Amino acid sequence: MRCLYALVCWLAAVVPAFALPSPAQRVTTADGLPSNVVHEIVEDRQGYLWFATADGLARHDGSGFRVWRMEEGLADNEVLSMALDAQDQLWIGTGNGHLQRMSADRQQLARWAGPGTGTAAASPVLAVQPLADGSVWFGTREAGVFRLGREGRLRQYLPAADGRGLPSARVERLAADAGGGVWIGSAAGLARWQGDRFQPPTLLGATTLPVTALGLDAEGAVWSSTADGTQVRRLPGLQPANGEGNPGRRWLGHSRGGGQWFSDSGQVWWQDRTGQNARAVALPAVAGRTLPRIARVVEDRYGRVWLLGSHQGVWRLGAHWRHTERFKATGGAAGEAAGALAPAADGNAWYVRGGWLTKVSPTRGFDSRRWSYAHDPQRADRHVVVEDRHGQVWVFAAPWLTRLDTLRGRSERWRLPDAEGAEGVATAYAVLRICGDQLWLAGQGHLQQRTTQGVELGTWSYDAARLRPGAAPFALACGAAGQAWLWDREGLKQWRPDDAWFAPVPQAPRRQIGVLHLATDGQLWMADAEGWAAYRHDAGRLRRVVRFDAAHGLPAVMPRGLAEAHGALWATSARGVVRLQPQQRDVRLYTADDGLPMMVFDHGLIAAGRHLLAIDVDGDVMAWDPAGMAGAKVPATVVIDRVKVRRQGRWIELPAADPLRFNADDRDIQLSARLLNGSHGGVSDYRFRLRGKDPEWVRAGERGTRGFPRLPAGEHVLEYQARGADGRWSPLQSTRLQVAYSGWSHPGAWALLLLGGAGALTLILWRARRRYARHTARQRAEAGQRRAEQAAEAKAHYLATLGHEIRTPLTGVLGMSELLLIAPLAPRERVQVLRIQEGGRTLLEVIDTALDTARLQAGKLPLQPRRVHMAAWLSSVQAALVDPLADRGCALALCRQLPASACIEADPDRLRHVLDSLLWTLVTHTGAVRIGVRAASLPGRAGLLLDVIATPGACPSPALSTLREALTDTDALVHAQHGRLHLLQRADGTWQGSLSLALPWQQDQPDTPDAPLAAGALHVLLVEDDPLVAEVVSGLLRVHGHTVTHAGHALSALAQLAGGGVQVILLDLDLPGMDGMSLLRLIRQQGHRQPALVVTARRDPDLVAQVTLAGADGLLHKPVAGEALQAAMRRMRPG
Repeated sequence: MRCLYALVCWLAAVVPAFALPSPAQRVTTADGLPSNVVHEIVEDRQGYLWFATADGLARHDGSGFRVWRMEEGLADNEVLSMALDAQDQLWIGTGNGHLQRMSADRQQLARWAGPGTGTAAASPVLAVQPLADGSVWFGTREAGVFRLGREGRLRQYLPAADGRGLPSARVERLAADAGGGVWIGSAAGLARWQGDRFQPPTLLGATTLPVTALGLDAEGAVWSSTADGTQVRRLPGLQPANGEGNPGRRWLGHSRGGGQWFSDSGQVWWQDRTGQNARAVALPAVAGRTLPRIARVVEDRYGRVWLLGSHQGVWRLGAHWRHTERFKATGGAAGEAAGALAPAADGNAWYVRGGWLTKVSPTRGFDSRRWSYAHDPQRADRHVVVEDRHGQVWVFAAPWLTRLDTLRGRSERWRLPDAEGAEGVATAYAVLRICGDQLWLAGQGHLQQRTTQGVELGTWSYDAARLRPGAAPFALACGAAGQAWLWDREGLKQWRPDDAWFAPVPQAPRRQIGVLHLATDGQLWMADAEGWAAYRHDAGRLRRVVRFDAAHGLPAVMPRGLAEAHGALWATSARGVVRLQPQQRDVRLYTADDGLPMMVFDHGLIAAGRHLLAIDVDGDVMAWDPAGMAGAKVPATVVIDRVKVRRQGRWIELPAADPLRFNADDRDIQLSARLLNGSHGGVSDYRFRLRGKDPEWVRAGERGTRGFPRLPAGEHVLEYQARGADGRWSPLQSTRLQVAYSGWSHPGAWALLLLGGAGALTLILWRARRRYARHTARQRAEAGQRRAEQAAEAKAHYLATLGHEIRTPLTGVLGMSELLLIAPLAPRERVQVLRIQEGGRTLLEVIDTALDTARLQAGKLPLQPRRVHMAAWLSSVQAALVDPLADRGCALALCRQLPASACIEADPDRLRHVLDSLLWTLVTHTGAVRIGVRAASLPGRAGLLLDVIATPGACPSPALSTLREALTDTDALVHAQHGRLHLLQRADGTWQGSLSLALPWQQDQPDTPDAPLAAGALHVLLVEDDPLVAEVVSGLLRVHGHTVTHAGHALSALAQLAGGGVQVILLDLDLPGMDGMSLLRLIRQQGHRQPALVVTARRDPDLVAQVTLAGADGLLHKPVAGEALQAAMRRMRPG
């Protein structure tokens, strides 16, 4: 019962449509088809539609047909089947049993099977199906099915006695699924080829009736039809899907937008995936007698629907046919007054005609309920209707104004005065509007104003109200504030309540218009045959905001009605429906070619809910969905359809490829473009432009051919567009044109000539320039090096001077703190002194590091090599680093592969600085959790090898370049010690840094401990000009029992030496008057041989050599510690 009820409801929606004129346009031989017998339609990659007919192969390019017959290479004029493969090659099956292939450039036709090839029986080819693997299947009328492999091998399949072959030797349908299976529709049922065998109808759940339709939809489901109806199979299942069959219906094809097409004995319809929404297509009887039988439906990329009739041509539906409805008006006698529409509050529309009021639904059509109103049947004046905000409906049918309350069934009427004596007054048109709570009526030669309760506020003749009727009806619009605007043959006027007449609006056009519309944004739109314009009313004047005319693609035709929907303006006209999007400045004309019914629109267009409704001169109503019609549309494609040239005195046709290649001697080049929109509306114009050559577009008219007597050699770009019947230009297309060069016209030949002449000169100039460039570069490099060295030296000198100035007071700070620590102190005071001493030493370390860096950059880093005991040195390094690394979460492991007594000659401080820098760089950048240090000798005892292995933590691994950049100064220090630094990341993610130092090994000698200081103190002469430094050094010496004599300058020191008793001399180099170096030389010249020790804040690179040459026995740098001073005293002790 449910199915029966659904069928009854569906028929109720479908059957009324067949009473209307058909929206489909028939295409026959009169339109260029070679035959009305059309077996197949396919669409190729470019957008051409191909028709397989009984008298040749036809290609539709949007404006006409191009036909291939036997004269053009076809094996037979009767083309029964065709299909496109993945390479856009067209496979063609003919009536005399030939299988042909047309190349993708449509220039070659090759025969692959048929009479004369020795590979197939002469049986008509009824179906063709290329596969993704390159093979082609084709079915015949009597010889079964064939498979043509990629290698050209042909194999035939026939029915077998054991039932494993084809069900029948007659195969009319073929389809290929995504799984590689081939579905075969034969005269004895449905079969499927999978792998290397056939699956019979019994396995597929199919009957043995002939298969009349077979194909796949967009989701890959297999649809097949027989006389019993339609079945659907959804892979990988082979059995028909439950509940999806359609008994008694024949499947015609699937829709690109979703849904399927079906037919039965006398109807064709489309329904969506759910089957709840169906739309029938009414097709007129051919020659007034025979209803067409549709065999197949094909939708092209533009949404147009092509219905293949049986020996009756094809029918075409426009792309928007689903978005429009036409409702046939019932009744209607000849000479009856024209009707009108008005919006209703419930989203429908009110319809008046012939004395009856009813409602029209945009989706369901006319309502069965009707209400009568007063009218004069003898008068042909237009009846008009409007609904007020109280739901009352007002109808004017001259001479009666009627108010109807449709809910309560009440009505009230008033009669307008006759228009006698009003000269030249036209009464065939009337206008009725609601402005706020007032009703405006213009008709019967009078203007009347009433309240919605029916109270008359005033009645004026046209002359009194200053109205001037013309050939077109009045255009009346109401503003948001209730003001009334009216347009007559004198232009736009506004109602003046105080004067009770319509006054012209300043700056408004003074001519008759077609329609007037007040938009939601407050703009007043006026439209006529010259264009559409939007105005704003400011300070009593009208100001034009924007205007559209034929230059924007607007058709030059008088609008019949104007309404607003979905941000666009829509208008009805004699040419169709016009849509204008002011913001996008886009104009679109919809005609019967787009799916609109064939109608002659009358005046008036209204918006009812989400739809627009218009009425025609016969009283029929057309409704359309503006959102659906303005939806996304595939842009029309313009292609180069044909290329002809005159080559060597004869005309030839070239493949329409990109790029188009021409010979140098080609003449009279003709390129024809075609707009592939599948439309029969034609093309209004083509235009071409040779980029960089044409200053503006060259129009080619409807023919679409651009000719060139010849083209200059080289590469060109030809741009082209087409404008369809809707007035819109297609998207810009372009094609490259390559014209070959000939002889000396080729740029390469001229290049060779110039190259030969300029070669020698270029070589001479190049050599001279090269020598000059080398000389200049050498001078520039030398100058740059000098500047860099000077800058580095200046920086080092500055830092040395700064260090000297800081070390002198630091000597006092560190020395005094050391003396304080020797004295008895309270615990708190001792901690404070230790803090002072720690800060001073940190500052001293910063100064020394900066100075070393500057000297390193200047290449003048002083080294103080001496014998280093490696075991002791490594132990001191480990002891200094293990705790700081542990604070960072990193463990330190030391591996000694050296003899316990191994000694090397090196600067231990610089060597330790290199190792510290490498370790801390790896820890900082890799987040190392473990550091391993291996010390070994290079092969052949050529030097020292220090390997550092860092195991990274969880932080991201740094780039190798980052680490190398961080170790730039370290690398320079390594080079200064005649070594190399290698850094790499190993395969296991760990980082390795290798230090190779070419340092000489020393003989293994036991360390000799310092001899204890002999009993008795020394008499030390201290020569120091700074009192604080002198006090500190004297204090440190006296702590150890020495006697100190202080001299503040050179003369005092010489006097003390002359007095005798001095055993050791300590002197500063920076003394007032005579400097320390000169004093030292003078002392030696006078014969004094006491040990002399220089104590200075200087850090000159060659300071050691200078003081040694002057006669000093040692050198100490300020600030000097007590232990260092005492160790120096041991070395300086005489004897």
